[in-house]
Amino acid sequence: MTNRIPIGSPVRTQAIINRYFVKAKKNLGQNFLVDQNAILGIVNAADIQEGDQVIEIGPGIGSLTEQLLLHGAKVFAYEVDDSLPKILQNELPAKIGDQPLDQRFHLLLKDVLQADFKKDIGAFFDFSQPIKVVANLPYYITTPIIFALAESDLRFASLTLMMQKEVAERLEAKTGSKAYGPLTIATQTRMHVELALQVDHTSFMPRPKVDSSVVVLTPIEHKPDVGRRAHFNKVVKMCFAQRRKTLNNNLKNLIPDADKRAELIASLGVDPKIRPEDLTIAQFIKIANAIA
Repeated sequence: MTNRIPIGSPVRTQAIINRYFVKAKKNLGQNFLVDQNAILGIVNAADIQEGDQVIEIGPGIGSLTEQLLLHGAKVFAYEVDDSLPKILQNELPAKIGDQPLDQRFHLLLKDVLQADFKKDIGAFFDFSQPIKVVANLPYYITTPIIFALAESDLRFASLTLMMQKEVAERLEAKTGSKAYGPLTIATQTRMHVELALQVDHTSFMPRPKVDSSVVVLTPIEHKPDVGRRAHFNKVVKMCFAQRRKTLNNNLKNLIPDADKRAELIASLGVDPKIRPEDLTIAQFIKIANAIA
């Protein structure tokens, strides 16, 4: 195993593509990561230790999976492409240390958005121990996956996710920035956000048109009380309905009465002409509570 060329190296990836006639499927957002530094960067960002329990989403041909296993993790993977199990079985190392592959790796052909985590992984993981999620997410489905994980009944120690750079910037945005918006607020009321590393588009095969970022999300121990989540999200989205307009204008559909709008805005201690991106999360919570 010590002389084995990593799956994530360009030469090994190309060999696998040729051997199995693999074609990256655009409808599944497949782009194979062929930058070993980036792969190891993801593993390091997730702080993978011997014995860690890791859920991987979309293992592809196994470039990240292999390194998770070699760094000591036990991996349960969700995959929707039924052409990949054979490749993973053949290309991942047959033994990890003194354990056969099937004791350290399990693949489930299932959309993670349809996951019943406790049922799916109950026989493979120990729920009394922390579980991490590590994934190179398809760009087109990044946000639904993040919220499916955040709202699941499984408590995760961390989510280390590679995604489109623009989405990562929105997740970690600060009040007052152009990237700050509903996605920022929905995420930061649930999780701490840390931007771990940048990954250039040239690190993939085939190459996407945009760069990627790796973000580490960790649950907030004492989450702010946003009330009913669906109502809070709706209010925030309405406040950002027209970004360049003032908060007062955006609140018209939620609070038609001008005097009531003025009273609410005054209670926030802000200028009536303030724009939504200049409000703090605490102020959005106050607005949602007032409207409720």
